[in-house]
Amino acid sequence: MLDAIAILLGGVVTYITRAIFLVSRRVRPPRAVKRYLPLVGPAVLGAIAVPGLLAPGGEISLATTVPAVLAGAAAWGAWRLARRQMVVGLVAGLGVWWASLWLFHTLGWG
Repeated sequence: MLDAIAILLGGVVTYITRAIFLVSRRVRPPRAVKRYLPLVGPAVLGAIAVPGLLAPGGEISLATTVPAVLAGAAAWGAWRLARRQMVVGLVAGLGVWWASLWLFHTLGWG
């Protein structure tokens, strides 16, 4: 029961500290915090994406890591070449991923 109360109080405090900047016009984050806010999104995306690329099945192995890294590089390259068209990057990344998985399976590496 004590654990549930601690979790609930932690959630309430977190919600209040984040919502106070949205509700009040007078309360604003300090200048040092405002300077780093634009970097939060890319940092979170990187924290989610990098482990998914390097260890897609929860562990680093040749059969899963290499196809994922190749697919990520292909998706980024196609996205840049196609003038930032997300669909082109997705299709290229998936195509490279499927092809490399097939190749690794055919060669007996996976």
